[in-house]
Amino acid sequence: MTAHSFPFGLYGITPEWHDGDRLRRAVSQACKGGMRVLQWRQKTMPADQVRPIAASLRDICGAAGVLFIVNDDWKLALELGADGVHLGRHDAAVATVRAHVQQQNHPPLLVGVSCYDSLDMAATAMQDEPDYIAFGALFPSMVKPDAVRAPLSLFQDAKTLRKPGYMPSLVGIGGINRQNARLAVEAGADSIAVITGLFEESDILGAAQWYSALFNEHAAPS
Repeated sequence: MTAHSFPFGLYGITPEWHDGDRLRRAVSQACKGGMRVLQWRQKTMPADQVRPIAASLRDICGAAGVLFIVNDDWKLALELGADGVHLGRHDAAVATVRAHVQQQNHPPLLVGVSCYDSLDMAATAMQDEPDYIAFGALFPSMVKPDAVRAPLSLFQDAKTLRKPGYMPSLVGIGGINRQNARLAVEAGADSIAVITGLFEESDILGAAQWYSALFNEHAAPS
């Protein structure tokens, strides 16, 4: 693993839509607009729809060169041949996931972890060298209105935890939209995770291009 092995730029997260065709159209537009990563996150979709729809989005992302990440469920990530998994507070540990992946002779998964508003959590997580850590909610979130608020200063604070040869990418999440995204990027986020501010836009292609352009103004980390 090398520093910043996770892409720099727009990280889309699927909205809670159950319409597979709508999701496929939206993801296709976001990919065309420059999205670098998509996270499959579904909390309410009927179980029999999850795998076929997720697999179709994986294929769209794969054809576009966009990474496909599964939220929470590392077993589903392996089943789908996803590029990675995102782990929250109550999910499996990074080391546990990597041990299972190795035991099953699967290609390595990228692993990201939520650190919410906590630099201490980030320091602990970095002991297992995840590919990225996510801070949020940075701003008031429609998806998680009760989420803790994370200060933008965490991005610079986290960079003081750098180890020789290793620094995870830093992802900002929570309430990011066109009004505040620049603040997250200028604060030091390597990637911004967007749900409503991307997929609820009337012009998803244009929104993805707009967010991606923010990163074109900042050189990718070395």
